[in-house]
Amino acid sequence: MEQRRILIAEDDEAIRELLADLLRSAGYAVHTAADGRAALESLLSYPPDLALLDVNMPEIDGFRLLKMMARECPGTPSIILTAHGEEKERVKGLELGADDYVVKPFSSAELLARIAAVLRRSVGRQLPITRQLRFPGGSMDSATRNITTDGGDTIALTEKEFELFRYFLTHPNRILPQEELMLRVWGNRGGLGRSRTIAVTLTRLRDKLPPEAAQRFENIRGRGYRWNEV
Repeated sequence: MEQRRILIAEDDEAIRELLADLLRSAGYAVHTAADGRAALESLLSYPPDLALLDVNMPEIDGFRLLKMMARECPGTPSIILTAHGEEKERVKGLELGADDYVVKPFSSAELLARIAAVLRRSVGRQLPITRQLRFPGGSMDSATRNITTDGGDTIALTEKEFELFRYFLTHPNRILPQEELMLRVWGNRGGLGRSRTIAVTLTRLRDKLPPEAAQRFENIRGRGYRWNEV
């Protein structure tokens, strides 16, 4: 039987490693992330069967991550880790879509029981993950991060070019404001140079793609960018 995959997003290294050892010994395949940004990248690149999220993380906290998960990877079960006595954190996490919560400090037996219960309840709930993304003249494999033309040639993109292109492909026919692109791709809200950052990256990306794909990008003056999918 294939191992169930669990993502541990926890900024405290000692706790993160303790959780990883516990879950591996229980037979789970484990991915770890030290902050919310790394957790989001892992969620999109290697979709887990369950995400274990600390509420207080740098880059993107657990609450913001839950909101992003609802949009980017709906159906992924989650359990939040909260501080002892912080009832408002537990309530907020559940309202944002978490399936359960575990209060620190917690026992190993309790955590494993709650994980097993959430996994049982979530069987068949997750939506299909679109691994292959088609575009005019080629395709992207979002799991292996390979991009090839219909002729079999490999297109080499930088990390940010890849993430920008994937975001366009998964949000077609929608005007994407610069602020959203900076947050989703670069992990920040940007500053004075944000429009230049996006424009330069997009120019390099278009130069590397087949002409029939490059022409699908549209600059909506004063509003953002759009990938036009027929």
